[in-house]
Amino acid sequence: MLRKKKIHLKPRNKTALDAVRPFSWQIALTYVLTFVEDLLELSYPWATGLAIDGLMAHEFHQALPIVLAWSGRACIGCFRQMYDTRVYTKVYNEIAEDTIIRQRRAGIEATSVAARSAMSREFVTFFEIDVPVVITSVIHILGSAIILFWYDYTIGALASLLFIPVYLVNRVYIRVSSRLNRGLNDQLEKEVVFIERHDPLEVREHFTQVRNWRVKLSDAAAYNWTIIEVLSILVFIAILLRATVLPETETGEIFAILVYVWRLMEGLDHVPTIVQQLTRLRDISIRISQGASVEDVSETLEETEPDEKPL
Repeated sequence: MLRKKKIHLKPRNKTALDAVRPFSWQIALTYVLTFVEDLLELSYPWATGLAIDGLMAHEFHQALPIVLAWSGRACIGCFRQMYDTRVYTKVYNEIAEDTIIRQRRAGIEATSVAARSAMSREFVTFFEIDVPVVITSVIHILGSAIILFWYDYTIGALASLLFIPVYLVNRVYIRVSSRLNRGLNDQLEKEVVFIERHDPLEVREHFTQVRNWRVKLSDAAAYNWTIIEVLSILVFIAILLRATVLPETETGEIFAILVYVWRLMEGLDHVPTIVQQLTRLRDISIRISQGASVEDVSETLEETEPDEKPL
């Protein structure tokens, strides 16, 4: 007589995002507040230009928009910063605890688990710091470009030309950054081992390697930033010349146009940092996901074997 026996096969690894998911609504609220803050900040140049023209014409009520926008952003920003800390400390605790317990149960060495637990802090920092930076940069870049088109089509087109080299340069940068971050994270996972051995030569060599990886990452980001910065200078000069010859343009409008150009270029300056952090977090997420909890082991097959009965 045959009986069935369950054999566990490949478990589905729990990802770092699974630990974040219970906090999705709370995190979403922080992003909504960030979005509102950035929209209010985006109105600053327009509102300031309006105030300049109004005050020069003794129309003092035109200064009201900048006062309201600035006050509103200050109130929302104060609440969001206090709320952020409460949310993301919970998220970090959840990811760190789950990473340690799950990976140790899966038989992964304590040294690697310790390194990955420390890396999980960067994963949470990504949601807390980097995602809002991405939101702010996108709003500054796209919002400024749209407003520049509203002021003048030629100025808007000149500013938008920067998007082409930014896209092309960062396509290459993503591949370079992925390779360098993978090497850096491989080296960081070995750090606990070298600390335990406390051999001076090994420790020195380890931190030399870490330094080399970080220097290579910094150099790649610097090349990316410099290329975009040089092109930005050329575009800014062209926009400045165009703004000064616009017919019937008031002082406040010229001020607003130039500030929106600066905002757009500041947003583009953040692109190398954002790309580098995204590629690093992708590699960290893969490492955190290794090892499965007991609840995740769900794939089985049926194997038949004979009962051991006496003849």
